[in-house]
Amino acid sequence: MHYMPKVMIADDIQMIRRALKIALINAGFTGIVEAKNGVEVVEHLKRDKFDLIVCDWEMPEMTGIETLRYVRQDDTHKDTPFVMVTSIADPENIRQAMMDGVTDYIVKPVKPDLFVGKIMFILRKLNNIKHQNQDTKTIKEWVIS
Repeated sequence: MHYMPKVMIADDIQMIRRALKIALINAGFTGIVEAKNGVEVVEHLKRDKFDLIVCDWEMPEMTGIETLRYVRQDDTHKDTPFVMVTSIADPENIRQAMMDGVTDYIVKPVKPDLFVGKIMFILRKLNNIKHQNQDTKTIKEWVIS
């Protein structure tokens, strides 16, 4: 049985959401949902579960770091990989994100091949962990072209 990972992309700039989404689509992803701020991420998380969240730091209404903190405190989503993609390269912000449980931190501008490579690495690592923790008869394999 095959399963396509579901990815949430959150950024207040539509052009950046589109660029990240296109990079993932070109790599074979299909289960991609967009949000323009952390409030929308939370609304999506109340209705659905995602395998990975990609989030900008600087967004209106609810920032990326606030979104990360929400995700890490929510029992349903606390283990969901969370990648911060932001123009903030300040070491203090990176340290704060790491302390709050970010999975990876990518500084904009983003090179599509680097972005996709990191996403695939994270998802493959997560998939391997899931395989170790499940009965082999019920394992669903992720398919990413």
